[in-house]
Amino acid sequence: MNKKSFQLGICFSVMVALTVPGCQSTGRSRVTATASEPAADTLDEDLTAGQVADIQTSLARTMEQRGDLKAARAAYGRVLERDPANATAAWRMAVVTDRQGHFDKSEPLYQRALKAEPKNAAVLCDYGYSLYLQRRWSESEQALKQAAELAPDDARIQNNLGLLYANTERSREAVLAFQRAGCTPEQTRTNIAVAAAMNGRTQEARWMFERVLEDNPESPTANRGLQALAAVTETDAGVRQVGYETETSESGRD
Repeated sequence: MNKKSFQLGICFSVMVALTVPGCQSTGRSRVTATASEPAADTLDEDLTAGQVADIQTSLARTMEQRGDLKAARAAYGRVLERDPANATAAWRMAVVTDRQGHFDKSEPLYQRALKAEPKNAAVLCDYGYSLYLQRRWSESEQALKQAAELAPDDARIQNNLGLLYANTERSREAVLAFQRAGCTPEQTRTNIAVAAAMNGRTQEARWMFERVLEDNPESPTANRGLQALAAVTETDAGVRQVGYETETSESGRD
């Protein structure tokens, strides 16, 4: 990536929260959140090992959902210590590890989960998104297409494919994928514009942002996008970062 693309990446990485984000599954749980996970030896002695693992996995999901990533990762790790073949624990631990930025450590966990459940579309989707974040485009596309074959109507999978296509200069494919994901025309154009800007395709990004503003002059992402492009254009020697007030949606993850 050249210097100008890197500068644009800095500006636009903050803006992704304002677009329809890429998605990793949340692992939402119906279990009521507790202060801490009970130790295995405090659970009913009549429970089987599998039942204990299920309870601990559900509690770990609760920790993950409320944002306690460190505790969730440790809890999933304890499940895997008791049951190394537990695909759900490996999958969720991989997602949490990604969210902590440790892609080198998440990869073996995804592989473990997929070895146990090679046709699990949700795992393939999250693995594909992990590879997307690492800009491993070819591998990401392979995983996401496998997921799409298994669950062609899954909006999360299609949205991630749209982001992948947008970042690899395949706008037509990106538009179709975003449409399948249920994105509005404004969301689709904004996603493509942000991807173009982050990859240094400033002319394409500017054109897309302007099309968004023709339909919605109040679009915060398009307005800030044009501001960021103008800031980088003003000086290639040193980027002047534009401050953004991000919304509550979390970039890249639900």
